[in-house]
Amino acid sequence: MYNIKKLMNISFFKSAMSATAFLFFSICLNAEVFTLKNSQTEFSLDSGGNLLSLKNLQTGRQYAGGGGLWRIIYQDGISLEESLEAENTPIKIEKKSDTEMVLSYGGEFPVTVSCTLDGDEIKLRPEIKNASKDKILREFQFPMIKNAKITDQSQMYWTFGGGMYFPKLRQWLIEGFQNYMAQDNKAIERYILYPGETAMNYYVINEPSNSLYIASHDPNFEKTLHLVRARKTGGPGDFEYGGADFGMVKYPFLNPGESKKYPEFVLSAHNGDWHVSAKKYRKWADSWYKTAKPLPMVRNSNGWQRIIFRHQYGKTLFSYKQLPEIYKVGKEAGIDTVLMFGWWKEGMDAGYPEYTPDDTQGGDEALKKYVKEVQDMGGKVILYFNGQLIDMGTKFYRRLGKKISIKRADGTEHMERYPFGGDGTALRVFGNKTFVTACPGTKEWLNILKSFVDRAVEIGVDGIEFDQLGYKSEFCYDKSHGHSVPCQDIMLLKSKMLGELRAYVRQKKPDMPLYIEWMSDPTSMHADFIHNCVVNLHIADTDKNGVPITRYAPMYQYTFPETYTTDRDIYNNSDVPRRNNLAVMRGWRSDVAVYRCRATIGETPVYKSYLTEINRLRDRFRDLILNGVFRDTDMAKSDNPLLEYSTFTTWDGEKMAVVVAQSHFDFARVQFTPADGYEYLEDGGIGSFKVLKNENNKATVELKRNDIAVIVFKKASSANRNVDKGAGTLQSAL
Repeated sequence: MYNIKKLMNISFFKSAMSATAFLFFSICLNAEVFTLKNSQTEFSLDSGGNLLSLKNLQTGRQYAGGGGLWRIIYQDGISLEESLEAENTPIKIEKKSDTEMVLSYGGEFPVTVSCTLDGDEIKLRPEIKNASKDKILREFQFPMIKNAKITDQSQMYWTFGGGMYFPKLRQWLIEGFQNYMAQDNKAIERYILYPGETAMNYYVINEPSNSLYIASHDPNFEKTLHLVRARKTGGPGDFEYGGADFGMVKYPFLNPGESKKYPEFVLSAHNGDWHVSAKKYRKWADSWYKTAKPLPMVRNSNGWQRIIFRHQYGKTLFSYKQLPEIYKVGKEAGIDTVLMFGWWKEGMDAGYPEYTPDDTQGGDEALKKYVKEVQDMGGKVILYFNGQLIDMGTKFYRRLGKKISIKRADGTEHMERYPFGGDGTALRVFGNKTFVTACPGTKEWLNILKSFVDRAVEIGVDGIEFDQLGYKSEFCYDKSHGHSVPCQDIMLLKSKMLGELRAYVRQKKPDMPLYIEWMSDPTSMHADFIHNCVVNLHIADTDKNGVPITRYAPMYQYTFPETYTTDRDIYNNSDVPRRNNLAVMRGWRSDVAVYRCRATIGETPVYKSYLTEINRLRDRFRDLILNGVFRDTDMAKSDNPLLEYSTFTTWDGEKMAVVVAQSHFDFARVQFTPADGYEYLEDGGIGSFKVLKNENNKATVELKRNDIAVIVFKKASSANRNVDKGAGTLQSAL
């Protein structure tokens, strides 16, 4: 009889062994299997803690690949990153019922995991300890689904910039970035950090009828890395794909004797696609995600012109006295708001947080005068401040900034550089300004931000924007700030700071909206409007039908439809109809930032002309496509998979709109079947489109290249008044 254990220790055999073979040998060696099971889901481990089954029982879709559930990264002396795998750690499993078991791992880093089956969700609550004498437990990679089973249909959906997807998951993994600084000899890793880079703490392995939801339901918003690994098989030579690992990473940095309990992680092998995952996340988020009643300025807006008055390199691009002129050219295109960048003496991305009044133009009194002129003409002005940068060349930095700045583990400050240039190259190549970032856990910084609000109110502007307040803050190791070290929940502190800041804005000027940059759920809920980044308007690939696609997936908009946000990156006259049509389909307003905020829309006549038409369309259907509930494709079915479309409802569900556009064919036709209970009401659009009302309330739309159409349906008088509310919780106040 063969000695199977001995064979399994042979490196060649281990590297060549398939996932199926691994499961077979695992079961042979560990006869006892521990299973949580109901009619929807099966979750099984062998007595060694290897994941034998993570299965959707209704469809038969299996994700498990036979590995352990975690990896620990620890520091041992001068070696900062040593790894320990769960499968190499002694374990005891106690099954308490068909829906609950407890995993207890031994060794230097004991791990206890409570596992509960609830419907199609596996809820995992881990506790980790550092029982070593002198090591530091740096990372807890959990839950890890090692050697996960993916198919040719598997897609990756994650929430960077509000939502991105990669339609060919296996190819995306294998062709990942070969990182000189990483161990690509072991695995190619793709990852993104929550919060402040990725917008929500979940991602999805998506398929048409099956999806795997991987989430951290963490109300403390601790830094969580969404990690995907394409493991290399054994042996030398070129990279050979050895399977995919999917997981998350927390950063406890536990010293000997310390321990930590984490809130629940969720794995769900569920029916349906990513929309089901979004609803799961929103159901959990309703326990903490709170939004305020939207202000009239936001609801009535089509967007803004974003203008830099003086840039970092000292060039004055516009003066205060040109504010009325800037407003007028924007208003001709349906944009009634100016967002002022670089209005202070030092110029954009310089002098933070001093914002010295520009005495060359008459200071704040002159600015106040021209703001009032714009308002008298019917316009609005938003004043810019940065929410976290401190210019190291300022007196403020030398007096207080270096005290309240974020410190790294070695005591040095976290620094950032934004090398903008003018006509030359030296500033862009070698840099000009260096910044530290303020720690949101310091009371001093909140008081600084409040002082900006006071100044904006004094100048008399209509809104205030804080750049980067939705973006990540780094770990802070400065004990004098009064937070834990390292500060793992620094984004919780940022969220609380922002909540206090908005309350202060409401106190000082109740009708003044607070705008922030970057979409991230712990911060977005405290803002009235999000100036988003990474909106993915450019064509990145083609779908299975050969139709050009972007990388955008409307995950945040679908999960939190009460969010107001903009497009971005339309800087000139190129590709204007397609990108603006996409913005309408996605429910966004316009960020008009011509030549990266260095010109008005008057200098791009093609953009201006088309945006004028877009804004007429927005004004006509504002209650649906700007202020309604984004429903993606939930509320209507299409008979043409080559055309992208979106649906919206009013908050009371009485009206529903389908928005469809196409820029890839000379002519296209599509028929829409609305959700039950809706009947055709009206339509509108841009171009030579035609809408034909059919029987059974269906509508056929004919579109030429770059056409966009909006078809509105209303609730039939006899229809059920209860409407599926999608991922979001529809609050009556909204």
